Amino acid sequence: MPLKRKLLRIPRQLSIDSSIILAHFFGEELGEAAKASGILPARRRTNYCARTAISESYYILCRNEGKDYASEGIQSLLMSNYVTVLSSDEIDIEAGRYKCSRALSLADCYVLAVAKVKHIPAMFARREDDIKKELERQSFDVPALFLEDRIW
Repeated sequence: MPLKRKLLRIPRQLSIDSSIILAHFFGEELGEAAKASGILPARRRTNYCARTAISESYYILCRNEGKDYASEGIQSLLMSNYVTVLSSDEIDIEAGRYKCSRALSLADCYVLAVAKVKHIPAMFARREDDIKKELERQSFDVPALFLEDRIW
């Protein structure tokens, strides 16, 4: 079934999760939505991510497509300037705070930490169960967007 092309507004700056990167690489419908909305490749917008998103993307690409594909894909992503990779003590501490208080993966905590430090929304491709449960328990202190919700 083809992807509906009506996309709701996407902010100009985002902290993106590896799920956005992987949807792009795997050619998923959400990857097509990311492309159509100008997230990947980034058009008139800035995408930030933590090193954990790069590492997570690499290992998932490696397991599914092999080391060569993963290495070439991630190197291409980094050289393309589609994402700005951030790393700082402040981000590490914020990620630790999220992990301490939330039942989320460390990678998801880093997405939220980058969003908090940069004062921008966090974007995930889809609502995973752990994120759903945490949002039902208590909303995040940063806006959390889901690409699957931006398409109608």
